[in-house]
Amino acid sequence: MDRARRRKFGQNFLDVPTAIAIAGDLPANEGEAVLEIGPGHGALTEHLLNRGVDLTAVEIDEQCVEVLNGKFGDRKNFHITNIDFLKFDLEGFLNSHEKPWVTGNLPYNVSTAIIAGLMPRLYLTKGFMGMVQLEVAERICAAPCSSNYGSLSVLVSAFADTQILRKIGPEHFTPKPNVDSATMLLTPRADALVAPEGFFDFVRAAFTQKRKTLSNSFGKAYDKKKIQEAIEVLGYPATVRAEELSPEQFLEFYKVIVG
Repeated sequence: MDRARRRKFGQNFLDVPTAIAIAGDLPANEGEAVLEIGPGHGALTEHLLNRGVDLTAVEIDEQCVEVLNGKFGDRKNFHITNIDFLKFDLEGFLNSHEKPWVTGNLPYNVSTAIIAGLMPRLYLTKGFMGMVQLEVAERICAAPCSSNYGSLSVLVSAFADTQILRKIGPEHFTPKPNVDSATMLLTPRADALVAPEGFFDFVRAAFTQKRKTLSNSFGKAYDKKKIQEAIEVLGYPATVRAEELSPEQFLEFYKVIVG
């Protein structure tokens, strides 16, 4: 595959031992449905199919689709759709399959968008296990009061229990990326937050100036006086920062602000 095409689709291909290890981390049983995002040349696909799962692959690159059909097209447990995953009918797939697993080595350039889109629907799945850039995984799995904690951490932890499984260096890819990667497991929270419309926009606004106190971090997005009043009502210190609030506290804070 030419270099320009790899850049266009954010493609880096895993070596076989690492692919086997990652595939083995997916806790799917024989016969269960698996949705694989961006299978590329099938590094994970092959080892998942060998375990007898019913796998649906979503691949944007038609050349990769040809390769995958050549390798696995005769297997009854393999299905493929040639489409950008961000345009894929995820809702329809999840509603027509009983609690599937979602997996994939996500393209670095769209991994955050894919995860953000999956989270509100995670309860329809058994979970997501896959790979992203290490920096993204650390943000997703960060806890309050840590340096990596931000709006993405709040979004994901509102719906999922999170865990980093493996850290993977550039030497395990062709071509070698300039960053480290990591696999993570995101499983549906039994007590997932019921977030009203506008809540996550509010959270993102709170982190726009995360080094400032919460009363100043929103800039002009929300009335400063209302923010200060809400901080007092909830009994937070005047110096509280966005990175100190859990998803539950953010939701409580939002409800006081919007009334």
